[in-house]
Amino acid sequence: GFGYAELPDTKITPETLFFAGSTTKTMTAAALAYMIDSKNYSFLQDGWSTPISSMIRDDFVVGNGWTMAHLTLDDAVSHWTGMAPHDFAWMCTERGMTLTPAEMVNTVTTFTWSWGMSSRPLSGQWLRDHLRKTVLEPLSMTATYCDTQHAMDAPEHLASGYYWDAKRQEYGLMAFDRIREDNGAGFVISNVVDYAKWLKCLLYETEPFSKQSHKDIRKPRVLAYSEEQTGPGGVLHGLGWQQKVVHGVLVYMYGATEAVFTGFPEHKYGLITMTDLATPGNAAEETIAWKMIEDKLGVPEDERFDISGHMKAAADRQAERIGSAADILYPIRPDRPLPSPLNNSQLVGTYIDEGYRVLRIDEEGSTDAGQATLIARRSDMVFNYQLRFRHVSGSFWVVEIWYDDTHSQVGFWGGEFRVGVDGNASGLMVHLSSEGAEIDEGFV
Repeated sequence: GFGYAELPDTKITPETLFFAGSTTKTMTAAALAYMIDSKNYSFLQDGWSTPISSMIRDDFVVGNGWTMAHLTLDDAVSHWTGMAPHDFAWMCTERGMTLTPAEMVNTVTTFTWSWGMSSRPLSGQWLRDHLRKTVLEPLSMTATYCDTQHAMDAPEHLASGYYWDAKRQEYGLMAFDRIREDNGAGFVISNVVDYAKWLKCLLYETEPFSKQSHKDIRKPRVLAYSEEQTGPGGVLHGLGWQQKVVHGVLVYMYGATEAVFTGFPEHKYGLITMTDLATPGNAAEETIAWKMIEDKLGVPEDERFDISGHMKAAADRQAERIGSAADILYPIRPDRPLPSPLNNSQLVGTYIDEGYRVLRIDEEGSTDAGQATLIARRSDMVFNYQLRFRHVSGSFWVVEIWYDDTHSQVGFWGGEFRVGVDGNASGLMVHLSSEGAEIDEGFV
């Protein structure tokens, strides 16, 4: 291992536990493939074409009846529902009460969590128990956990995450993820030793999965996107895996926020890297992973991909976009901004949306010095964040998205405060997508 699992001096070892992030999807999809192949579940008589609503009708609610009736397991695991993710609507508490997985799915149309919810009516077990029975125990993956508290109590050390606070010039400690139970998209916590067992099973097509299940796991479903980071070419998607031909070799990969999971079936070679921090750590582990992969494939230095340079360029573009938010959202606006029809104190209040629920906007900072800022804190969400409102002109604002843990801005939206006939604030319209977004998430 490289680096520290916990500051100041607890070093990372092969046994150190990490959040495995979205690589959980590969296990969830494999468990469903196992169930489909067994033909022991009447709910799954249509296989991957089974509508999700037919299994968890009361707990799977989306925008319209036709969509709800026709979205299938295959759509969910292959990421081809065509619907926006709405990641910033993932709630974990409401009015001080912790939400159940069912309520989270109802609240935000979270397809990936619906995979976990499907397990209970299908197998009679919660997903964590089903995974333990079908995957973890047969592969002797004894250091893999599906609950944060269990991992914290485990004999292996659970790595803490840190971020660099540029203002204070010191490392800050990030809070552990609070919502993991039966989240089919990201609840696994493991180490590289256990994940090597999982990867070996997939590479050599061994039990507990049949040859048919392994064939199903490897089968590509959809052309997902094109990316240049690992060379030109399209990426295929299916059952949680991404597939691409790299340096003339077919690679199965999943680059989650905390883990990179890569397999080369032709070479019977696989690689797992894990980190204790999401986005910055992901850049480091991908750079290291591809260096090792290209070493294994014997790729000449002048033909290798500049993963680090590609990621740095992408980060620079994102920083530039954030700095140009007003120009991107409102390219045509007066040289001299129009004043807001309402002052900050008149915009303070509670705004409600059916999907994003209650948004409480408050004024923070010194009002006397004119430095007060409108801020909405979303401590009720899975990923704690806050919205900071920056006036542009008239009723139009830039809505900045900041993560609480890292004190960093990660994006922006366009916002317009509406004024009622009585002269008071009557609503807030937010455009959830901006230039460059793959899917426009619409207005709330």
